[in-house]
Amino acid sequence: MKWHNKTKFEVMELLQTSKEGLTQDVRVERLARDGENVLASKAAQPLWKKVGKHFVDLLMLVLVVAGVLKGLTGSFVEMWIIFAVVIINGLIGYAQERKAEESLNGLKQMMSSNAVILSENVTQVVEASSLVVGDIVVLKSGDVVPADLRMLETFDLVIEEAVLTGESLPVEKQTDSLAEDIPLGDRNNMAFSGTLVLAGSGVGVVTATAAETEVGKINQALQSVQQQTTPLVRKMNQLNHQIFKGLIIFILFLVFYTIFRFGMDLNMLLASAIALIVAVVPEGLPAVLTMILSMVLRRWQTSKRLLKACRLLRV
Repeated sequence: MKWHNKTKFEVMELLQTSKEGLTQDVRVERLARDGENVLASKAAQPLWKKVGKHFVDLLMLVLVVAGVLKGLTGSFVEMWIIFAVVIINGLIGYAQERKAEESLNGLKQMMSSNAVILSENVTQVVEASSLVVGDIVVLKSGDVVPADLRMLETFDLVIEEAVLTGESLPVEKQTDSLAEDIPLGDRNNMAFSGTLVLAGSGVGVVTATAAETEVGKINQALQSVQQQTTPLVRKMNQLNHQIFKGLIIFILFLVFYTIFRFGMDLNMLLASAIALIVAVVPEGLPAVLTMILSMVLRRWQTSKRLLKACRLLRV
């Protein structure tokens, strides 16, 4: 249903509500029918998978093999040192990836926790998750819009919609109906879930909640996206394979050259090969790369928050 091209009276009639708000009985009935106003989340990956994938990198496996060989030769101290390096790097990679995931989990953070509604002409503060279609919501400066609203009254209401539309300039809202084919960013008689009220106040009727909101549709699209290998990860995997192939060639050359040229015994040869493996493998590279990307993401989010604060001060 496109609500922006309907008049306020048509919207109220279609949603079977009034300016006084829904009764508590109707709200309970609609909440049971439509469900809570919360975004769906993807099933969390088990912890052992999240941690374990940082230990199956090709070069990490090479180090594990080197540690096992050290143990077979009786050098247990060196074996545990190599294993400690592998474990520390894996845990650092997991910790940094977890921080990055928390930073990217922005859609749920965009949702408001509370909302001011009219119910039987009485103002109430309720949890945003309990909002239902037809609720009359009151907005004021500083609020996060708790659901998609068709505006009924506006008093110099200005809302920032950059998180949804990408437009850097805030939008001044009004209540007149618009053309049916108008783009999302130009629907200035609507207020969308997750956007920020910069100035003014207004009253709107809930037209969509949870997955039916515009941000809910984005969330559903993100949930359905299959995990893909990024160009950076592909380059890293190529580098790992190149290092691995070069290492194998170098070790084979070392084995044949030392046996035929110097007659080195097996223990000395094995110790040299292990030392070469430990020296050549950049065991800290995956962790450092994850750390750098996580730091860049956090700085980007900090910059966005500062920009938002500057806009609030200007308004």
